[in-house]
Amino acid sequence: MIDSIKKLEHDLTSALINKNNQSDLNISDVAENYERYISDFKLAVELLGKTVEEDDKIAIQCALTRVRIASLNLSNIYQDIIDDVVLINKSDSWPAIPDGYQIPEHYNHSKK
Repeated sequence: MIDSIKKLEHDLTSALINKNNQSDLNISDVAENYERYISDFKLAVELLGKTVEEDDKIAIQCALTRVRIASLNLSNIYQDIIDDVVLINKSDSWPAIPDGYQIPEHYNHSKK
């Protein structure tokens, strides 16, 4: 997954029409934070498992909070990607997409 994010970072940066907006992109932070967020999520899930095994109700509540926070951090990664795509795509410099346009077959784009 991290390789896909790094490739996406390269492609989004390359797609920028106005290179002055490059500092506005979130994707570089996404690539930096992804592995840490995955690790935090795994640790939170492990903690939850341990607290459930011990049936420690207070610790379970705290562990659930950690799982929630780690999950939110992961979901924010995808929101940052969405925000970058919207920023790049809303530029007035793009040509209009003709009615009925389809991505050419030579891109091997699956319609699934």
